[in-house]
Amino acid sequence: MAGVLRAGQFELQEAEIVSASGTTVDLTKSILSLTLFEDINRFTMSGLVVVQDSVNLASMLPLVGQEQFVLKLATASLTEGEFIIDFSKNAFSVNKVSGRLDIGSGVQAYNISFVSRELMVDQRTKVVKSLVGTPSDLVTKIYQNDLGTKKKIFVEPSSGIRKIVSPNQRPFELIKELMGDASSKDFFDPYYFNFETPRGFNFRSLASMYAQPSKIEYRQFVTGTKTNKGAVNVEADFSHIMEYNILSTQDALQANRFGTYGSVLYTHDVVSKTFQKHTYNYLDSFSKERHIESTNAKFNGEDVEDYPIVSSSEITDARDRISDFPARTFVQPVNGTGTDHNHQNEFGQEDYSSNDPVNKVQKRNSQIEQFKRGYTVQLKVHGATFISAGDIVDINLPYTASTKTEKNEDFDKIYRGKFLVSKIRHDFTLQTKSHTMLMEGIKDSLTFELPAAYNPELVDDTESEVEDDLYTTLV
Repeated sequence: MAGVLRAGQFELQEAEIVSASGTTVDLTKSILSLTLFEDINRFTMSGLVVVQDSVNLASMLPLVGQEQFVLKLATASLTEGEFIIDFSKNAFSVNKVSGRLDIGSGVQAYNISFVSRELMVDQRTKVVKSLVGTPSDLVTKIYQNDLGTKKKIFVEPSSGIRKIVSPNQRPFELIKELMGDASSKDFFDPYYFNFETPRGFNFRSLASMYAQPSKIEYRQFVTGTKTNKGAVNVEADFSHIMEYNILSTQDALQANRFGTYGSVLYTHDVVSKTFQKHTYNYLDSFSKERHIESTNAKFNGEDVEDYPIVSSSEITDARDRISDFPARTFVQPVNGTGTDHNHQNEFGQEDYSSNDPVNKVQKRNSQIEQFKRGYTVQLKVHGATFISAGDIVDINLPYTASTKTEKNEDFDKIYRGKFLVSKIRHDFTLQTKSHTMLMEGIKDSLTFELPAAYNPELVDDTESEVEDDLYTTLV
């Protein structure tokens, strides 16, 4: 793809269906639109292609949901040159053909849904064996040996050699368990994600994603902004927010219920037969954990402090804060401290790491819930496939009010700064050769401290009245 003429420009280089019998059909002239999905909460990519068919390919080939979909397209970029989305050697698997509709003149249209091949392999594979290694090593082995992937795998090394037995589990079910068991080798962060982007598979901590340099800044520009030389400012168009929607802020009701702000963990040591209680407090633990603003600044040579996304106001007469109520309870067995006493090597030595719920369960739960229920914004922007789910971007939403403050802000106080891209929907329209993205960004901290005070909840100090005579005859 030569030259960048406009933001969202792309070129479809290959699009083929390979039938169950091995017949290959070129679809490059038949595709009306193509959609790709990537999401850090999903193990694989997926997509949908809308096809117009004048030869009744769906019945003549036929299309039965057992085909392969070969895809290769190039998109323009200002920062990294041309970026190729290449699934020509590692084809997608078609899983469904739906919505067949006669659109006239002997032409029909239908949808072809597809997923990454590894998801198909997962559904027909069971892992029945014992595994030894760090969680990251085991995930790598599962991808290579059980899922048989040939794609690139980005793995953040984890600590602790574990010995586990897989009781007839599917590969991704096993990887999900290892996500909860993994803690990064260098920084001890226990918040791992497993997902796929066009670059490959990822098994990495939330903190490692926070540490990445920002790929781009998104803000609103006037469409068709010109450079000093009078040409269209393509860079501004790439950064332009076409539409935005604030999806969510903190939901205190759900956050309390799921233990985001506070929880209790009871551990039972099966060796010493003892119980221990561990209490987690979000506000007290905040400065000891990694959050998006300070983590990103630290690894990029800057000095930025971040603050909790809830106020530390005292909301009861006893001066309790929102995090002083451990609303969720966890119960976990442990088998010794540091060493797994349930497994031995061939020499009878206990050299495997035990599970470590004290340093993982509550922290991971809180961090993941903060991520799920943090400040979330959805943007519609021009397509740029050098940006993937799991990347960091700067988002600066406009300050919206009928009056300005003394500071005369240009950007919203909360919805500005670093955001982690959690999911992207890529829409490629063939008629106009345009690529747009619907992107969600999430942040779990603020660059300013929320105001706090002694502010007890307003409750009437009189006794509540109880009326129990509900069958009184009305005269």
